[in-house]
Amino acid sequence: MNVFSRLPNLARSADRWRLHPWAAAAGTAWADLLAVLLPTACVVCGTADCSLCPGCRRTVRRSGTRPYYAQDGAEMLPGVENAADGVCWLDADAPELLPVTAAGRYAGSLARVLLAYKNHGHTDLAGVLRPMLAGALHQAVADAGGLTGSGNTGLVLVPVPATGRARRRRGYNPLGMLLSALRSGSLLPAGTAVEPLVTFTVRRPRQLLRPSAPSAAAAGARSQKSLGRSGRRRNVYGTMTAGESGSLAGIRCLVIDDVLTTGATIAETTRALRAAGARVEGAVVLAATTAPSCDASNTREECNPDPDTSRNRNVRR
Repeated sequence: MNVFSRLPNLARSADRWRLHPWAAAAGTAWADLLAVLLPTACVVCGTADCSLCPGCRRTVRRSGTRPYYAQDGAEMLPGVENAADGVCWLDADAPELLPVTAAGRYAGSLARVLLAYKNHGHTDLAGVLRPMLAGALHQAVADAGGLTGSGNTGLVLVPVPATGRARRRRGYNPLGMLLSALRSGSLLPAGTAVEPLVTFTVRRPRQLLRPSAPSAAAAGARSQKSLGRSGRRRNVYGTMTAGESGSLAGIRCLVIDDVLTTGATIAETTRALRAAGARVEGAVVLAATTAPSCDASNTREECNPDPDTSRNRNVRR
């Protein structure tokens, strides 16, 4: 009898052990011990002994079940790229802003969970955020494929790079962890791949002695959170690269970030990709500070019945 023929018996024995009353008691005792040694509380409501209590977990999950278009109000976003002539608009007066699909709104419970996951070491909250990001990715990829008529083939998911200072402070890359888990769990949209095509530019020796604004931003000298609208753009402009001009010709991309505020970081990532010849179809974020005015599953006609009365940028054509 080989080991494979014994697997069903081993599985039944494991189930009996797991369902035995003393096993449940041992698990409870272990949880109580961890609560004493490593006390924790719900990051939303403060309930003891769990990072996210069942009630708050349900609330957070519900907040990310309907992806929406979040580009309206993010004034730093670039414009879409014209499929006919390759022209793209780079200011807020563009006929149409780069579409950004958000899993939920950055407010309330979701905002607290994201902050705890990103900045306070609560990596155990990744399990709540992963399905939200996956849903937004599937919606955005379906939209991007529908525009070109080429399906999902060849679409590359490009995460916004994290600064070295942020990685050292946190000890991990929050966005990278989520995308890696989706890839290993086969939860990414079909025909897509995660590739870190964009990196921060390398400073030259003279810049190391007298860093300019872009090089200082690449080193993580100033946080985007502390800057105003124009300061955010200056802080990141020219700090990223995706390679030499033409090196990414023919590649279609979606930019992936965690939170959308003004759109300055997504704009710089998009600029770097387009400078290397890539075509950026849109962006995906876990949460956005702008309020939803239309679900991503709706059409332009449903969201804006009279296109002559207003110019709705929250939906794709």
